[in-house]
Amino acid sequence: MTTPLPELLALVPTLNSPDVPIVYTAEGATIVGRWDVVSAQTLYPTEFATIDRDFSVTVTFDETKGTWKSKDHETQTTSSFGSGGISFGTSTFSGKKAGKEFHLELGGISNTPDGVTPVLAWSFDSDLIKKPLFAFLEQHGWTKKRGLFG
Repeated sequence: MTTPLPELLALVPTLNSPDVPIVYTAEGATIVGRWDVVSAQTLYPTEFATIDRDFSVTVTFDETKGTWKSKDHETQTTSSFGSGGISFGTSTFSGKKAGKEFHLELGGISNTPDGVTPVLAWSFDSDLIKKPLFAFLEQHGWTKKRGLFG
């Protein structure tokens, strides 16, 4: 049996864990999972650089059919200033994304929300944000909406 949407939305905070850098919220009749993947400023011997990457997944519902669908959003902004000049870039993505990434930088001093570090390392795995949310929805009787050819 499908958990009624108002009850499901009231249970969304139970998805949050202090051990995971992802926050799930109920916003109107949707569920949004947000992840601040990396936010850092790095000072190199001849350059200052910044990176900010955010990822979110938004789930919308069709109450009459008991189905849900999701859409991913990602934004990455980078900038640098140094002997090579000034650069700035932003990339955005909206759609479906699945994958894993790992990034490691040495040679600078990075300031992150966790403190100052000589190594800037971060990783991204779409399953980390999606699997708990999608399992939560299935546990409450909601099914994923089939695509055009599904």
